[in-house]
Amino acid sequence: MVSWEELLVTAFGSKTRLDIIKLLSEGGKNISRIARELNISYSSAEKNLRALEGAGILEEIRLGRVRIYRLADSEEVRALLKCLNPNTS
Repeated sequence: MVSWEELLVTAFGSKTRLDIIKLLSEGGKNISRIARELNISYSSAEKNLRALEGAGILEEIRLGRVRIYRLADSEEVRALLKCLNPNTS
């Protein structure tokens, strides 16, 4: 488990990572869809997803050859989402 400080630095250290977190708050998506919806390259999406997964913010689900990324179900991630969307409960 990573520290709260590491989680925050990883999440808030990049606008792309924040955009990925916001996008995945709507539900799980594969790398191609994330790259397309955020208008970033596949390699950029992959690099940022790896960093978020390493910090415990994301989980990877394998469905055959497809990798779906979703937000981890943890208190830390819920707190992070509350910071990003303070007007939601």
